[in-house]
Amino acid sequence: MENTPIKDILYGEINHITESRILQEISSKNYSKIINEILTRCIPIISKLDGDSFKIFGTFAESMMHYLLTNALIPSQRKITIKNIDLDITIPDSRTLDTSPKDAIILVFAKTSEQDTITNYLKKLQKIQPIKENIWIISKSKLDIPCKTYELESKERLSTILDDINDFLLSRPQSKFRIFKTKL
Repeated sequence: MENTPIKDILYGEINHITESRILQEISSKNYSKIINEILTRCIPIISKLDGDSFKIFGTFAESMMHYLLTNALIPSQRKITIKNIDLDITIPDSRTLDTSPKDAIILVFAKTSEQDTITNYLKKLQKIQPIKENIWIISKSKLDIPCKTYELESKERLSTILDDINDFLLSRPQSKFRIFKTKL
């Protein structure tokens, strides 16, 4: 994995929390608690980074979600291209998205505050995910977009995302069998 200041901050704070504690909270389904702790530790630090704040927050959110999904063993694919459209994260996978869009979520990380850019991207996404309710946006702050959104600046709102993903997956016809990663 390429080191960037954002990833260094995220993984530095994960090390402070300890991966074993994070795994314990995830296995106990205390998703909100651990997400809030990561956000509380990281947001004040990443807020001080130079550059476009939407891009910084979007990159941070994407890295954090990838880490959390991996450790929660929630099936997902990251950084894939379907029909010439780049996707950030697809849950559970591109095959499900293609064959049964009602059973798949696309997570979008808003790395700009430009409404037109986001709206145009969402229109492209609807060609592969026609169910708007299954396109979830994670953004630095509230956007006026007709999709389910999670805001980083509103920690309580973002903290529910793993619960929402888990509820979504459990309501679908795929396997309900879950293995939790444990530290040996």
